[in-house]
Amino acid sequence: MSAPTTTPAISPACQVTAPDGGAEWHPTYVDAWLGLLQTHRQLTRELDARLEAEHGLSLSGLELLARLNAAPERWLRLSTLANQTGLSLSRVSRIVDALESRGLVERRPCASDARAINAQLTEAGRARLTEAEVTHRSAAQTLFFDHLSCDEVTTLATVFARFAPGAASACTRGE
Repeated sequence: MSAPTTTPAISPACQVTAPDGGAEWHPTYVDAWLGLLQTHRQLTRELDARLEAEHGLSLSGLELLARLNAAPERWLRLSTLANQTGLSLSRVSRIVDALESRGLVERRPCASDARAINAQLTEAGRARLTEAEVTHRSAAQTLFFDHLSCDEVTTLATVFARFAPGAASACTRGE
């Protein structure tokens, strides 16, 4: 039997009673939630635009390349990529089609399951990933991290680690 999970209590100071008697979010909650959504939307649009312009890659394409690079022998099943990225299998398949047409990945049949397909990162894909990661990190630094203090980055890392534990290690390869 697993231990029960606990949810942080909502501070009474952050709850507001609506005129109809229901609870509303305190403006601080609204600012936090809408700020997160707007920041994500702006960052992904700008990162997508820069990556496409400079490397012909979408942000999702870059993520697939990074996950393949981090995988043992640099290959994964398409279904695993879909699961790891939160994208649909059909979306992953379309991205892999585009990457394959450019020689960045190769599709391979899965030896243990004839129904499954693997994607394997090519040397050209590794080279493109290396170039695109420089653009990605530079843009993320300019568009996001430069607007935060070191303490704020540490706080964000601590908070978001609760929602995505081990996320950073999924895209890094121990060599």
